[in-house]
Amino acid sequence: MAGYGRWLLLLCLLGLGCAGPVKTGEDLQSRALSLNDEGYQYYRQGHFNAAEGKFSQALKLNRLIDRRKGIAANLNNLGVIAQEQGAPEQAMAYFREALDLNRDLEDPAGLSETLNNLGSAYLSQGKVEEARKAYQEALEYAQTLPPGPLLALSLTHLGDAARARRDYDQALDYYRQALAGDEARKDMPGQAVCWQRLGGTFVDLKDYPQAGIYLHGALGEFRRLENTDGIADTLKDLTRLALAQGDREEAALQGNLLLEIYRARGQEQEARKLEALLQNNKGH
Repeated sequence: MAGYGRWLLLLCLLGLGCAGPVKTGEDLQSRALSLNDEGYQYYRQGHFNAAEGKFSQALKLNRLIDRRKGIAANLNNLGVIAQEQGAPEQAMAYFREALDLNRDLEDPAGLSETLNNLGSAYLSQGKVEEARKAYQEALEYAQTLPPGPLLALSLTHLGDAARARRDYDQALDYYRQALAGDEARKDMPGQAVCWQRLGGTFVDLKDYPQAGIYLHGALGEFRRLENTDGIADTLKDLTRLALAQGDREEAALQGNLLLEIYRARGQEQEARKLEALLQNNKGH
């Protein structure tokens, strides 16, 4: 309780909590957790600007009470939003700050999560080896924890790095390892992610029947879970699958569904690329 006087002074200077009873650190922690949860719900629905606002508010409160575990979580979430909004450098800055905090905290779960996020930021910039190293370190931390989603997540991401190198056999191996773990834990969201990755890899390998089975299974599960991010990723692969098979009608159907999601999220760059692809498809 010794530090509360300093933070309460800051709250008043910032115009927070001055109209009523002074808030304690516990009050602010509870509010920060609520804001983070609200942000996560907005993120799941694809409302990135609203999610960013909630995560930013939570970060301010956690900084005021010096709750470093909460700060690291908020930074990770803001990095994910920045990545989705096409701001990779900003995302990297958030992830690196979160990584430093988690190293100070010696938190293996936080380190695994942050390294997975950092790896994905590297991969989006084409830095495949840097991504692989981050994912490998994330896996090592996950292996020190009881069986859980971080192990499967790290394996899935190592599969992504292998796929980026066009090492499809290794990618399939990682994805299948992740899927086995998700199946053992009856983790349906995790299984859906693995199905989507497997389906996308089979599109790359031109094994279209296998790709269709996995992708339609993933889409159905993501829709049941109302996971907009998963739906978007799967629709992207289903559009690729239809184009690869020369099915222009199916490509237009899946592509236009994806276009609606991009527009609702404000992902204008992705929307323009997809519009160009669909327009080109019409011309052939």
